[in-house]
Amino acid sequence: MKVEVAKGIEELKRQFSSSAFKVTEDGAGGAYVVIETVPFGPRFRPDHAWLGFQIPAQYPYADIYPIFVGTELNRADGRVFAVPVTRGHNFQGRAAIQVSRRNGAAQNGLQKVTAKVLKVLDFLERLP
Repeated sequence: MKVEVAKGIEELKRQFSSSAFKVTEDGAGGAYVVIETVPFGPRFRPDHAWLGFQIPAQYPYADIYPIFVGTELNRADGRVFAVPVTRGHNFQGRAAIQVSRRNGAAQNGLQKVTAKVLKVLDFLERLP
């Protein structure tokens, strides 16, 4: 695993210090990461679920995309997820919901994995 990827994972562990992590090297310098318990807030039932993604070897010059969350996550208001949040996916052998949020500035070195995860959580919190 490349040094930048390992540093990104350490930043995540500080941000989500009460969560367990599963990290698997991808064989190309990157890693697959699952944060086992992420708080999603009161707009979701349950209010927590796992969240996963791949940090590519090109990090921080590549986007972390897509992000996946556990299929147990539902909107508390009963509304179904719609594009760009879609069911029917799989991540690391787990049934998953895919959250498609690209960051076009990532190739300029402006993407930190912790910032990306927090942006996705903020996006989900603001869903209409």
